[in-house]
This record gives sequence, C-alpha cells and structure tokens, in this order.
Amino acid sequence: MPLNPEATFDSLFLADRIQEEAGTFTAPELHLFAYLACLLWLYRQRAVSDWGYPFVGTELGAPFSQDIDGAFKLLQERGFLIRVQERVKLSDAAIQFLNELKPLALNRDRTECLGAACASTVAFSIGMVGSALSQEPDLKRARTTPLNRALLEDSARQQLYEQFESLREAIQKHSPAETLGDLRLPAFLWLAALYRWSELAHD
Repeated sequence: MPLNPEATFDSLFLADRIQEEAGTFTAPELHLFAYLACLLWLYRQRAVSDWGYPFVGTELGAPFSQDIDGAFKLLQERGFLIRVQERVKLSDAAIQFLNELKPLALNRDRTECLGAACASTVAFSIGMVGSALSQEPDLKRARTTPLNRALLEDSARQQLYEQFESLREAIQKHSPAETLGDLRLPAFLWLAALYRWSELAHD
C-alpha cells in the first residue's frame, strides 16, 4: 500500500504531542486522536473527503485507519519509531523530519485540528478520551456490527453536523468573544458531554 502523506504527518505530529505528555505512545492512541482531529475538521465545516484518509469502527467501538496503520508500520521499519516494551517513542530523526513538515502551508489547517485533539489530554486522560469517543454516534453503531464499519458516511455526518451546530450556538451564546475561534473549547465541551453519556451507559 502506498504511503499516505497526510496519515504520515498526522502520525508523527500526534506521536510527538502524546510523547510530550506520556513519554511514549501506542498505535491505537494515534488512531484515536487522528479520528478526534478529523471530527474537529468537520466541526470547522470542512469536507471529510479533504481529510485525506478514511476510518472504520471496530467491534470494540474504537476508530481505525488503514492509512495510519500503514504509516506506523513504515515509520517503524525506517527506524523513526523505537519500541519501548509495549509502547513506542519517536527517534531524534523522526522529530527532525516532523519539524521540517510542520511549517508547510498544506499542513496548517491539519495542525490546528490535531493540536486541539491532543490538547484534550489537559482535561482528560487518554482512557477517558477513548471512553468518550466510544459514545460518538457512528462509533457506537460500529460496536453492533460484526465487521469493521466505515465511519463518517453521509447519514452519520448529518447527525454530527446537527450536534456540532448546537454546540457552536451554545459556545457563541455563552463564551467570551476571544475564545470563539479556539478549537480546544468545542473539543473539551463535546468530549465532556460524550464522557458523561459513557458513564451513564455503565450505571
């Protein structure tokens, strides 16, 4: 499978941010935060087709991208990812490569979404982000199907757009003007609501 440039950049960027917080990371964490970043891309009212790669939902209610998986494996083969027991960290060469990619104009909009997704770990543990996203409507449906199910198709996107429009209206009504353009706020509020639903589901 040819290497997907968006998935490669996203994997490096997310790995770098998660590594800053936790010291190491895992492949499932990259899939999780890449999907959250893609959802924030939709919140910005951008086309899902412009994200650059699709996701499927696993029977565990977790997102998975074949392109992220391919990028992870190739980066590992090339020595950009170093295994540390059951987890992984970036090599110095990987960090240098990422620093060369970050300033490129084509990555600017992606970086905003990826950065906001990772910033959610200020308020939530990675496990809490996973629990919250498992309540996202499309991932929730994926748990009921025996095979991997394509995510963010037309009907699912419509439901998300409606949720995001309600969230956008609430933020505009109750938040200071200087915070309205900050993607970290909708990321936090939406995850908080989803996590509350996940707790209720287990009560």
